[in-house]
Amino acid sequence: MPVKAKLKKSLQTLKKELQEKQERLLNEWDQTKRDLKARQKLFGRELKAKQDEFLLEWDDVQERSKERFDQWLDRFDIDELQGMLDRYKEDSEPLEPIGDNDVLRLLPEPKQLSMTLQEALEKRRTSRDFSGESIAEDKLAALLWAANGINRKNFKRTTPSAFNWQDVSLYVVQANGIWKYLPKRHALLFIEGKDQREHFGEIKTWMKLASQHIVLVSDARKTETFSTKLIEKTFKVDFSEGEMNERARAINVGAKVQAVYLAAAAMGLGCTCRLLVDDSKARKLMKLAQEEKIMAICSVGEHPASIFDHVI
Repeated sequence: MPVKAKLKKSLQTLKKELQEKQERLLNEWDQTKRDLKARQKLFGRELKAKQDEFLLEWDDVQERSKERFDQWLDRFDIDELQGMLDRYKEDSEPLEPIGDNDVLRLLPEPKQLSMTLQEALEKRRTSRDFSGESIAEDKLAALLWAANGINRKNFKRTTPSAFNWQDVSLYVVQANGIWKYLPKRHALLFIEGKDQREHFGEIKTWMKLASQHIVLVSDARKTETFSTKLIEKTFKVDFSEGEMNERARAINVGAKVQAVYLAAAAMGLGCTCRLLVDDSKARKLMKLAQEEKIMAICSVGEHPASIFDHVI
């Protein structure tokens, strides 16, 4: 066979093989597409089935959660729930509520405390030596802010409070009357207009020389919150009364007392904490509710320049 004819035959054979391979590849690709489409439909049906199953399960979860929440709410009486809601609403307000006839005295910016914590701790001590002179208002503002001031958003305070009760309020007894510190307003609310310091420091002579008595009062009503009630209903541990309640409230007061001590040390003021007071007389003067309890008193004032620097 001539070379030319032989080459032509080989090319025809190769062309035929290429055509056959191309057809096989096309057939395989068509089959692959059909398989993919079939699998896609199957996956879609399975996904839809799973989705429907999940929705049914989620509906069941929601229903069970609602039932359990309703069961939990059923453990409370309506007055108990309303009281907690009212207190939550009051605590969430941007400013403390006041009456139309209430008298406020805005405090200046607290005096800046430049002393380090190390130095303040070293200088912290109980001092019963006072000159009898009133301390500057920016120093009083610093004492009150250190103990119960707002230092970040959501009305969080400078001192810790168990369960965030914020049950402790500060009252200032000074020459121009009795005032309640309002942290959100950084102001004093007028309570009583006469100088009543003698009724808060009559036990010892040196107490009469303190320019201010900071009275720490805990309100038992603020300890009845959703969190404490949830613990009570779930774990049978009652934080709203009894020993656990007293312990938590004492811790809250102690944190504020230490803050007053440290701020006083940082500003060179004298400070002493005590528990004894004519409770019935003091409560009447401060117009306290039955649920409010005097927990401690911090007497503060300037140090005397000498042992003769006293006015009795």
